[in-house]
Amino acid sequence: MHPIEQQASDATLCRLGKHSIAILNGVRRVGYDVTTGRRADSEEVGSGCAGRWGDRHFILTARHVVENAQPRDLRFYCLPTSSIECRAPLDLRPEDIVDAVSLTDPAAMVHLCAWEDLALISTLSTAIPNAEFFDAANEWIDPQENEPLHCHAFPIDHHVMVGQKILPNKEERTLALYPTAFGGRVLPLPTEDELKFKITDFNPEKHYLTPYGNLGSKQPHGISGAAMWWESDEKLLVWRPNFKFAGICICCYKNGSVVQVVKASVVRRFLTEVFGPEL
Repeated sequence: MHPIEQQASDATLCRLGKHSIAILNGVRRVGYDVTTGRRADSEEVGSGCAGRWGDRHFILTARHVVENAQPRDLRFYCLPTSSIECRAPLDLRPEDIVDAVSLTDPAAMVHLCAWEDLALISTLSTAIPNAEFFDAANEWIDPQENEPLHCHAFPIDHHVMVGQKILPNKEERTLALYPTAFGGRVLPLPTEDELKFKITDFNPEKHYLTPYGNLGSKQPHGISGAAMWWESDEKLLVWRPNFKFAGICICCYKNGSVVQVVKASVVRRFLTEVFGPEL
């Protein structure tokens, strides 16, 4: 990659990473291990983004990531402010692993949307170290078909094993997740056949679809709640990573190859219900 292209790629990752939040829900869920298919209980993993509505700050995510939790049950992580240093999973060192932490805001509150798979945790601008809160009142767009999108998220199959313990009646494993970025374009509306048999919870007034184009991840479990970001294809004399919020990922279809996104305008309707009209 040309040095200029590498700088642009690093700047993009840094910008997206500053808005992106990993969320761990400590209320354990009983089900199946997505990596082995065996019965298991685990913490719920999801993604989110940091935003503000006027002077109100929040972490936005999907409702199913946090719907059974109180703020004290949740832990969060945002990328550090230091320069980007990428490593292959096998080259990760113990010093590269950082614990997610609880909010420092005792007044934080979880707000669940009653009519869409959305939720937010209202908090202080200082509650999550390193996070940069985007302006949800002004920096948004509902992208049209074929327009480019970017996403930065924490899928669970992007992990390394950092601890394993065999107990009398179970095995305990500690995993460290590492983020991934992927891009795609807004897909055409699904066909009638797809709506009937494959893409069964889609509303074109509220949602759009985009491919899950990450070759290093086969299952997007964990990207729920991640933000989609729109980038203009306008040619500028001086380029900078300038993105607009374009919606929240909530589910996937076709064996994880297609992601459904709640439109930014719909998310703003939810923000208005929680915080009141934008100032």
